[in-house]
Amino acid sequence: MKPTKIAVLLPSSTTHKQLGYDFYLAMQYAMEQKQIAVEWMSASIGFGVDEVDMLTKAEDLLLNRGADMLVAFAEYPKISHLFPLLEALNKELLMVNMGAKLPPDWNVHPLVFHFNLQESLLAFRSGKELIARGVQKAALAANYYEGGYSPCQQIIDSFVESGGDITYNFIPQSKGQFFSIAPLEAYLEQEESDVTVLANYSNPLARVFLDQWASKPVGKKHSLWASSACLMDALDVCPEHLSSSADVTGLLAWYKELDTEENRTFVTVYEGKLKRAASYVAALGWDTGLLLAAAMTNSTSDRNAALSGLLEDGLSDILCTRGKVLTDIAYHSFIAPAFRFSSTGGQFHFEMIPAESLRSEWQDLKDKTPHPNQNGWFNTYLCS
Repeated sequence: MKPTKIAVLLPSSTTHKQLGYDFYLAMQYAMEQKQIAVEWMSASIGFGVDEVDMLTKAEDLLLNRGADMLVAFAEYPKISHLFPLLEALNKELLMVNMGAKLPPDWNVHPLVFHFNLQESLLAFRSGKELIARGVQKAALAANYYEGGYSPCQQIIDSFVESGGDITYNFIPQSKGQFFSIAPLEAYLEQEESDVTVLANYSNPLARVFLDQWASKPVGKKHSLWASSACLMDALDVCPEHLSSSADVTGLLAWYKELDTEENRTFVTVYEGKLKRAASYVAALGWDTGLLLAAAMTNSTSDRNAALSGLLEDGLSDILCTRGKVLTDIAYHSFIAPAFRFSSTGGQFHFEMIPAESLRSEWQDLKDKTPHPNQNGWFNTYLCS
């Protein structure tokens, strides 16, 4: 049997320069580890903002080079321009990203499947968990870029709908050299009641914000709830800022020390091959490779690979770095476990949130937002 031809549309990023390469290489290593023969091909789609360029690249990969399946690190609405091509060729598309944008609607395309790091879903759950922790008042700390994506909206909506109150919005300079938390400090110092700060930053601002937060008195007195991207970046580049703050909590998709067999294998293989630290984007690539390997192994289709076969019964036996993957048949989504993070006394603690619980949360998110809000950001989160 000839190797399956898998084509990958890769993103670029100014803030996470190795993002596309981390994802692509880890996906290949996972398939090698499972001894699946693949003929790989790829094309760059930049920040994912040019639908004509994206379609041109996809046409070349599928029409001219005969790819059996397409993987795209991209987002709605630009990715929808590929759908007529998929329909003409009856080829499946696995759309992978950070999970920081919601689609225009929940109408599933029969050839399109979704797998990501669940940023918006974790933000939606975070709003509820804040209330469960007894938080009644919160200040949103974000910037112009982060605020253009769904996680900020989701944590605010779920927090307010659960009875919480957003009492302050801190939207500072996006340039690191001009960034200062002084206005946030002034607000917190005059507040008589407890206020939890909701930090929604990715690198490089995650590091800048946490550096200032950890070194100021407010960081010793007030609680900080950090987004998944903020925590994952901080654990990578500045864990000391988390440990030196008084109280940092949040939900995150992945962390390097995760004690699962698949994660241990991923870290060992990836770092052994590249001689550099594993990343959460690489973990997403590895897990994507595992999904594709399962599709190719279990396929009863006349195609070399069929993701549709993994959706039967809404369950799967796929174990990824994060744990056991479940599925949402209605939207062709693969859902992985996540983790509750806390830093107290300089020690980090992680607690798994099973995929079954997140699948229920995902359904609640869909029910409450039948027509998700759209904004002017047309690129892919972290691809800017």
